[in-house]
Amino acid sequence: MAASPATEKKVLSDDQVAFYHRHGYLILENVLSAAELKGLQDASERLRDERSRLGGDDSLAVIQNVALFDDAFMQAARHPVMLGAVTQLIGENLRLQHCKLNWKPPAKGKGEVGWHQDFPFFPHTNYDLLACMFLLDDAVPENGCMRMIPGSHLRGPVDHYNAESGKFTGRCTEPREYEHDVARGNVVDLVVPAGSMTIHHCCMLHASYPNHSDTPRRGLVYQIAAGDSIQLGGNLHKVWPIWLQGENPLQARIGNHTVYRLSQQITNVGGLEPSADWQKVTQD
Repeated sequence: MAASPATEKKVLSDDQVAFYHRHGYLILENVLSAAELKGLQDASERLRDERSRLGGDDSLAVIQNVALFDDAFMQAARHPVMLGAVTQLIGENLRLQHCKLNWKPPAKGKGEVGWHQDFPFFPHTNYDLLACMFLLDDAVPENGCMRMIPGSHLRGPVDHYNAESGKFTGRCTEPREYEHDVARGNVVDLVVPAGSMTIHHCCMLHASYPNHSDTPRRGLVYQIAAGDSIQLGGNLHKVWPIWLQGENPLQARIGNHTVYRLSQQITNVGGLEPSADWQKVTQD
């Protein structure tokens, strides 16, 4: 399995680590160098051109498994700042749960995403699961930046199923979980420059605006799990045995307790089916 050398110097301060655990998100500006940013922007253009050739919808493109299509995305998955920060938050053994490119094209007035959590899409045995997003464009409300409800991750998973049909909706179906916060202004818009990285907890309630601007909003997302956080269900994402750092501890953990030692390398126990490479989903 692949490993990435641990960074010698801590990426996050103690205050930043405490902020993440208290509020459920972080913003790290200027993570990507100018050359790294340009390389990922060029890779996203190549991917968009290929997707358009295959007849993809351009109102809200969510392109899964991007690390399989371009080496630039695989290299970014092992960016030392990202791995250093994630190590401080969930530990040294890190597995790539999935990666995707979220592309909101300009001047469409589309791409709005309602309030949701990531965890219900792919429940795991514990909450040591987070999303890192590299912003390839400046993110502002006009072009569809993300919105967060600080501290909402502490509530744990909330319902995302239709009460009548029992079907998964991909959106929080308990309005009381976010309406009061929105009314009180307890919402943060993640306004960040291109080249920055955001991190959010798997139980963070978040949403994003539509794009009304003349510029795109592209975000490269890496969902990363602790080595002993094992996926239990969900069918949107292909589960890879790709290790970004460390090694497989061969154990599954529920909460803070190791409950099952694995006799072989297992990355999920849900019997999941791989998703389509160009599958359109409305997330983030």
